[in-house]
Amino acid sequence: MTMKSWICLICLSLALSSGGTAAFAASPPLKPQDELRKIFPKLKYTSFKKTEITGLYEVIAEGRIVYFYPKTGYLFVGEIYTKDGRNLTQERILGERYRLLTSEDLKKAIKVGTGKNIVVEVTDPDCPYCRKMHAYWNSRKDLTRYIFFKPLDMHPDAVKKASYILAADDTEKALFEVYSGQLDGNRKILDQKHEDKGRLKAQRAIADKLQINATPSYWVNGKYVSGANIPLVEKYLGKAR
Repeated sequence: MTMKSWICLICLSLALSSGGTAAFAASPPLKPQDELRKIFPKLKYTSFKKTEITGLYEVIAEGRIVYFYPKTGYLFVGEIYTKDGRNLTQERILGERYRLLTSEDLKKAIKVGTGKNIVVEVTDPDCPYCRKMHAYWNSRKDLTRYIFFKPLDMHPDAVKKASYILAADDTEKALFEVYSGQLDGNRKILDQKHEDKGRLKAQRAIADKLQINATPSYWVNGKYVSGANIPLVEKYLGKAR
């Protein structure tokens, strides 16, 4: 659904509401969710919850996030950013997409560790921020990591390195070799044919399903984290002991 169609749907919902705002202005105050149903009876949504902004509610409908302000009855279409640049709207949308992952998808990942905290990664072998985070993950012993590769076009050797890892008998060892830089510029290894038996193609398809176009991207116990944001990761995990 295009943004224009989305806005038209909201306008139609308002037009079809029974009597408009004035018709029930004298009624007893409604709960915020009931207020939404009253004003926008045609709006189908799957989630309704408070935001960090007093009086503003997040509504997920048709896979999109809008914001409802019961005090005025307004719906807002747009994104919310924090003062340090985090896109809270994007984090919530991608957090919801975590639900799309199946047990069969996870079988196609590289699995590292057996800790209680679950980290799902979409990574590029030549992304410097991915390498920074790889070093951080290795410093923790309380994780189970599921790693999917999404080689970016800007890194010409990334596909070869991902295939090298996925074709290895010991994928964890190969992962360390690549992310520690041991293969950088090693044409003898990189230019060989590494048969990954379709694993990279399958991993890319999963990243596409999750609509991930940038690396690194993580779900930490189901919560989305963009980039090498260690403070946010430790908010979701607790600091390493």
